[in-house]
Amino acid sequence: MSDFTVVDPKGWSHDLHSIYSAYIGYFQLHAVPWYERSWGHLFRTFAAFLAFEWPAITVTDAWTRRPHIVTRASSVGAFVRMVKTRFGETLPQPPNILLITPFETSPRPLRTLNDYPSYKRLHATLPATALSALKARVRAGDPSAVRALWGEPFSGPAGGRDKTFLAIDFEWNERNVKSVLEWGYAAVRCGHLDALGHWPPIPDTNYRKGHYIVAEHVDKVVSRKTTPSIPWHYAFGDSQVIPKNKLPDVIEAVISSLASPDSETAPNTLVLVGHGVSGDLARLEEMGIKLPHNVLILDTAAYERALYSSGFRGIMSDPKAPSKPRAHGTTLSLENLLRSLTTPMPEGTGGGGGGNSPVPMPLPNVALHNAGNDAFMCLFALQALLE
Repeated sequence: MSDFTVVDPKGWSHDLHSIYSAYIGYFQLHAVPWYERSWGHLFRTFAAFLAFEWPAITVTDAWTRRPHIVTRASSVGAFVRMVKTRFGETLPQPPNILLITPFETSPRPLRTLNDYPSYKRLHATLPATALSALKARVRAGDPSAVRALWGEPFSGPAGGRDKTFLAIDFEWNERNVKSVLEWGYAAVRCGHLDALGHWPPIPDTNYRKGHYIVAEHVDKVVSRKTTPSIPWHYAFGDSQVIPKNKLPDVIEAVISSLASPDSETAPNTLVLVGHGVSGDLARLEEMGIKLPHNVLILDTAAYERALYSSGFRGIMSDPKAPSKPRAHGTTLSLENLLRSLTTPMPEGTGGGGGGNSPVPMPLPNVALHNAGNDAFMCLFALQALLE
């Protein structure tokens, strides 16, 4: 492989192996005795074909989500010109080359492949490329990527509803964000429930849930002036008062009990969920809690926004100005998202897991701005959007 440089993935659209495959297919279709030509040795094997020294990068297809080793159309043209210059014959650019649209937009490492071992080494990185793209899709709220996580019915060891969704929420002091006041979580183990035939999950009975109040701050510090937290209004069980220095241990234990092993090539079974999740991730980092690299992070605010922008939630009014339609690209608070689930949507609009139906959805009667309640209702809202 060549020295490390990066390139813009735009225009890198030709699957490298498919170029070789397309040529062999073309020769067969048109009865070209390539093995008798002066340039025939270039096609004897894929390894021989690589001797041209192909520039290549790894990307995932924006439509199929599959990873590929790709090169540019100009490289195919350069190969044709090389054959013309060295052997005096003109090769066509064959049809049926697999063309892909790169999902990635940031610069990608450039490699030069000139033999099969170099191709094999790069090919071994494709699962990691796919994982990186999946994490980006889920974090951005891509509807198809998120719906795929919810899964299909259990169909044996290889597939099914195998993810565990863990919604978390922190309450902290607005003047000192490192002063965590509460932490709450709600989790649903889809694989466990599906194996038992309990599907879809029933929130009250199938969500594992908990709420912790930091002892040093209880009844002394509030999270914010405008809408203060209400630590004693947890609606789904008993709150636990815990020393500040023990809270990271509890959080780490909860995550560890639900996560599968870390991997550079395969997604974790754990999907971390939050509404406006960046603040929660910052609190985890401040506590020194490291998530496995392969954990997928899902922001329900981003997912709902993507659903609305894609037309899956029908026509909605602006929560701040009910007489006006909601603009695309706007984000709903958790409270407004929950309210939107109770609003009936006209027949024939939306769909595709958008979380509205002609019949309003009843919501649990709970007060928000309690970390435990917010985490539970975040997971509840996600399930409603998915179903």
